[in-house]
Order: sequence, then C-alpha cells, then structure tokens
Amino acid sequence: DRAPEGAPDGSSAGARPVTAEAAWLEPAEEREVAALLAAAHPRSYAVPGLPGVRRWAGIRDGARALLAVAADAWSAPSVGLLAGVATAVPARGHGLGERVCRFTASSLLDAHGRVALMVDDWNAPAIAVYERLGFTRRGLGVAAVRG
Repeated sequence: DRAPEGAPDGSSAGARPVTAEAAWLEPAEEREVAALLAAAHPRSYAVPGLPGVRRWAGIRDGARALLAVAADAWSAPSVGLLAGVATAVPARGHGLGERVCRFTASSLLDAHGRVALMVDDWNAPAIAVYERLGFTRRGLGVAAVRG
C-alpha cells in the first residue's frame, strides 16, 4: 500500500509507504488523533479524553504521519463499540479506514463477543466499508426527553 500524493496535512510531501498494520496507539499519541479528527471528521462523537473513549487504533505512513484512526469507545461487557473512525482527507480511497476498522473490530470481538457501531444514513462510503466487514444495518430509533 502507498499513501496518496501529499501528506495528511495537505502538503506535497509525495507518496509515502503506509505501515503494514493498524495498531493500538499510546495515550501520548492522542493529540495527533485529535488533530486528525479535527481535520477529517470534526463532528465525531468520540474524541480523545472524552469519558468512555478507552483507546485508539491507528495506521501511520512510512514517515510516521497518522493517516487513519478508530476508537474503542463506550464498550459494554457484552458488546464492543467501534467509534471515531476517520481517515486523513488526502489518504482516502486507499482502504486505510477499512484496515483500521478491521483491526479494531477484531480486537473488540475478541474482548466482548459482539461489536456494534453507529453510522449516519448519508455516509454511503462508511456504510460500504462496514458492510464489507460483515456488519448488518439495523434501524435505530431515538427520542428526546423534554421537560
């Protein structure tokens, strides 16, 4: 795999090889996660430091730039929750989101026996990734308490 032209920050550093595997990131790397989310998915519910967001997985390129992330967030004993998925804009279209999701979902499945996530109906590219990974879509109803 190779990263697309340009660095994740939009500079023109050229294509750089992507590390072979996704891996769990260290807490000290969460500032990089926050920066990637701010640029690539600013409306993410999962962000570093938020209660219940346990850990982040990531994929880096050969220059160690963070290209894709996913979180283990708000998992319960019987179901792991995949959240905070984002890929740097210039790195999209190269399967990195799918790779980081596959790693995170596999880890959550091993730990909890089931994995779930939430995705907006308008996000067709993400839905396609999740379906390739074996997720099945189910409707979700929500209500607000007013008072």
